[in-house]
Amino acid sequence: MESQPKNLIRTLDIKECKLCGNIKDNELFSVKEMQLGLREFFTYMHCANCGCLQLLDIPLNLSKYYPTKEYYSFKHSLVFPKRPDILRKIKASYLLYGKNRLLGSLLSIGYKIPEYYNWLKIPKIKFDDSILDVGTGNGELLLNLFKIGFTNLTGIDPFIEREQHYGNITVYKKNIFEIEGRYDYIMLNHVFEHMEEPKKVLKKLYQLLNPQKYVLIRTPVMGTYNWNKYRENWMELDAPRHLFIHSLKSIQLLSKESGFELRKIIFDDNEFSLIGSELYKKDIPLSDPKSYINNKKTPLFTAREIKVYKEIAKKNNEEQQGGRAAFYLYKS
Repeated sequence: MESQPKNLIRTLDIKECKLCGNIKDNELFSVKEMQLGLREFFTYMHCANCGCLQLLDIPLNLSKYYPTKEYYSFKHSLVFPKRPDILRKIKASYLLYGKNRLLGSLLSIGYKIPEYYNWLKIPKIKFDDSILDVGTGNGELLLNLFKIGFTNLTGIDPFIEREQHYGNITVYKKNIFEIEGRYDYIMLNHVFEHMEEPKKVLKKLYQLLNPQKYVLIRTPVMGTYNWNKYRENWMELDAPRHLFIHSLKSIQLLSKESGFELRKIIFDDNEFSLIGSELYKKDIPLSDPKSYINNKKTPLFTAREIKVYKEIAKKNNEEQQGGRAAFYLYKS
């Protein structure tokens, strides 16, 4: 395949933004597929109004870029226990709700609290609430939630090989528009950017959610430090799997149009996005045996460099410049 120009192509009136309709002063970028190392080029448009970056021509065979044997979300077979672990549930009830203080505090000594605890604590999710995990992959998050006491769990993912049953918990091979019912909490953990029609998706989520409940969307954030530094080499562009890389403004616009109240934004980026972007600058795919994802002792980065990337990511989050964020959308 011939290389397309990597530099920015500046035009006036390139194409109408799929989110806000803007046609003025938009910009085009040519981005390589680098997670699997295919190095195919794809054209993205950056909207000058809402700030969203969007893939112009979506491949007809998008599943080609989600091979189940290589794609990270589908790796690892899972074994669900028959019931939640009682000690883990006691610990979770203490960390989430402040209950079982004596035993819970003892069990929590030296425990590194997983990130997903925050996703449950902020919207005040209860053990018996119905939870839908959209784009769940192999269901690893559902397994972790089940172990600590949550049992009313459902997952969906259109790219898995087949439907999976784990006792009362099912992971369906379906997309969001094929799901019915009502849920107390819906999570999209780095899934929203993969969806072709974000406006319709949010409206569907609004229908699926019970009143006075939350949707969590964790997604890359356009226009912050990582984008400004790396541009086409920013790992979170993830061409062509990421169809939309949203800005704060585009998320706010979509939320309001769909009836949601955007109640909280927490920037939660880490050093990995910076490390991956540095690899891409060197034309090294994420799947390369030398990459940091496959070899934490890779000679490509010193321990000092990794430490610096961690410090940069932490500082960016504190200054609301992180390349990833969690958006909590409330339905009144």
